[in-house]
Amino acid sequence: MSQAPITWRCAARRLAATLALLAVLTPAGAQAASWRLEPIADSTGVAELHELAFDARGQALLSWNGADPRRDPPTYTGLATRDPEGNWGRPLDLRGIVPTTAQIHLSGSVSALLVARETAAGSNRRRLVTGDGESDGGFDSFNSLDEYVSRHWSAISPRGDAIVAWTVERSPFLRVAERRAGKRFARARDLALGRTAAVALNARGDRALVWRAGTRLAARVRRAGGTWSATKRFGRVPVSKTLRLSALLARNGRVVVTWGSPGRACGVSVRDGSGRWRTKTLERRCGPSGGESHEAPVQPIADAKGATYVAWTGRTRSGRRAVKFARVGVGGGGISGRPLVISSQRGAVLDDVAAGSGRSLAITYSAPRPTRARPLLFATFAAVRRRGGGFGRADRLTPADVFVAQGSRVAFQPLTGEPVVAVPFLIGRTVAVAAAVGPPAPAP
Repeated sequence: MSQAPITWRCAARRLAATLALLAVLTPAGAQAASWRLEPIADSTGVAELHELAFDARGQALLSWNGADPRRDPPTYTGLATRDPEGNWGRPLDLRGIVPTTAQIHLSGSVSALLVARETAAGSNRRRLVTGDGESDGGFDSFNSLDEYVSRHWSAISPRGDAIVAWTVERSPFLRVAERRAGKRFARARDLALGRTAAVALNARGDRALVWRAGTRLAARVRRAGGTWSATKRFGRVPVSKTLRLSALLARNGRVVVTWGSPGRACGVSVRDGSGRWRTKTLERRCGPSGGESHEAPVQPIADAKGATYVAWTGRTRSGRRAVKFARVGVGGGGISGRPLVISSQRGAVLDDVAAGSGRSLAITYSAPRPTRARPLLFATFAAVRRRGGGFGRADRLTPADVFVAQGSRVAFQPLTGEPVVAVPFLIGRTVAVAAAVGPPAPAP
């Protein structure tokens, strides 16, 4: 049974204070002179940014969960779009779903997939629903995958294949449903015993399911057109209810799994082409990540050539917090050389990492920048790598004496190669979003 999503939006309302502030903001320092700020109207009430992604035409879709007592309902899933010319719009807010559970994926030229849990107002059965839409923020009717769902994880390939895994309240099993591009989800299957998981897909249709199995990790992998492998157990992880996983499946079939929780050990496990897993602890006490929607505090990423990396918040040898970056999957599946310290600014926290064309990568993080008048002032920074070279010096994207929240999101505009960063600004007692846009990719 399907149900149409309920949508609502403030009628063309503009927050004068937000627009007036962002209209005059310029990033601080000469090193950031090539970045420009773009306001996003009617974006107040942000609780946490979720995802920023571009389709193949250069249109972006940004999502977040929001809380604003002036709205009905006061909690909502907010969306913003950016066209290839840099103009931001606000589609209808999504209703009928629990905002913190919304996962939105883009694929193909315009397609979007929403996976979320339905609100109690829509059903008292806590249904897991999906909705097909487009990168303009419009979604069709919801379709139910299961009932009494606790948590869920989803992934999509560039061509539109998708996989969703979830746990239910009355079963110890991890359930999985898959679909081919343009098709409906097949009937769900119980594939594992577990309560914490991650899924991944690559462009050719390989897929992976990873979960915690006691003090170890476990995985099942299915190559495109094949069947699911037997369960493979590997590594050792801390026994913790807060442990979270993230997974990435590279174009060559390499699987990268990151695991951990803030304040406890975190690390990475890599499966090479022969099916052998290698696990390495990155930090005994991992630092936090800017936002809960990224699951594990260690974020995996693959560049356009298939090289795989991880980024996380750790510590330097002197004990200062640092944003770190390392290549994985080389030398038999381990880490290549000593991790690169992107920033060792006091209190720095990793926010996000993204890949663009030509082996471009971008990392965003937040760090305290206190003044005497405002001791709790934070700023957002971005470091960019072009053509597989080294990262340049990080640019400060936010103006002096302006508050920001942690949890920026970054993606590359595919037509221009510009890095686009969604930055949550603190304005009074609310949070609004603006975008910082970096320079385009250099000519080949």
